[in-house]
Amino acid sequence: MAEDVTLPGRVEPHRKDEETPLVPLVGPDRSERARLTSYRFRFGLVYVILAALVGAAVGSFIVLVSRPDLAPEPSWSSWQPEGSRIARVRQIADRIPKAYELPSGEQLAVARGSDLAVRTEAEDIPVETIFVRPDTSRGQAEETDIATYDGGKTISYALCGLGTSAQCAIPETARSDGSFTMLRRHALELSLYTFKYVDDVDSVLVFMPLSTKGEANGSIFFRRVELATELDRPIRQLLPSQVPTVGNLGDAELGDIIRLTEPRIYGYQFDAGPDGKPLLVLAPPAAGG
Repeated sequence: MAEDVTLPGRVEPHRKDEETPLVPLVGPDRSERARLTSYRFRFGLVYVILAALVGAAVGSFIVLVSRPDLAPEPSWSSWQPEGSRIARVRQIADRIPKAYELPSGEQLAVARGSDLAVRTEAEDIPVETIFVRPDTSRGQAEETDIATYDGGKTISYALCGLGTSAQCAIPETARSDGSFTMLRRHALELSLYTFKYVDDVDSVLVFMPLSTKGEANGSIFFRRVELATELDRPIRQLLPSQVPTVGNLGDAELGDIIRLTEPRIYGYQFDAGPDGKPLLVLAPPAAGG
C-alpha cells in the first residue's frame, strides 16, 4: 500500500466527514421578537418619564427664581422677652402695662410678676398647691369637685393702680365698668405673653387691684391648655388695639375678652396647709368667693 504523501504547497481538500457544519442564518423567532420589542417599549417609557420630571423641575426652578421672595409667616408678636425665666416674667410685667391708659391719659396700672408666693417681711414663701372650687350654680358640678394645680408651675401678676392709695386701688375701677374690662384685657395679655415665651408654666394668676372702697375685685386664673387656640395665632388677631383705652375696643375684641375671662374670675384666699406651708384657694363668685 502506498503511503500518503503531501506535496509542498498543495492544499488537501477537506474530507467529507471533517467538514464544519453550517449554521443556518435564521432570524429570531416570534417570541424573541416580542420580548425585544417589550424591552424597547419599557426603556422608551422610562426615558419619557425622566424627561417629564426634568422638565417639571426646571420649570419649578424658573418660577421660583422669577417670583419675588415669599412673605414670611407672620410672627406671634413684634416683641418678645429675653433672658432667664424670671427675667422674662419681669420684662413682660414691665412692658405690657405701659400700653393701657385711663380716660385721663394716665397709665391704668403697673404689674409685679413673680412665681406664685406669699410675701412676708422676711421672704417670699412659695405656694405649692392651688385648689379651685367648682361653679355649682348651673348644677353641672358638685361641691366636692375641687381641682388641684401645681403652684410651682404658676406665674402670678399683681396689678396696682398708680394713684395715692396704699392698697393700689384704681379710682375708676368698679366690678362692672369699662375700666374693669380693660383690666381683664390686661390680665389676658399678660397671660398670653407668659405662656408663649416663658418655659415650664402651666398656669397664670392675675390679682386685680382693689376698688377705692377696699373691695376685692378678685383674680383671673388662666390655664395654658385653655388658651391653646389663641397661642397658635398672632396676638394682634385677638387683641388688635395698639393703645387700649376705655370705650375704644371693637365689638369682636370686646367679645373675645369677655369670653376668655368671664369663666375664669375667682375670689381668692391664702390658707395654711397641715404642714404649715401656704396654699391658695380659688372660688368662683357663685361659690361665695
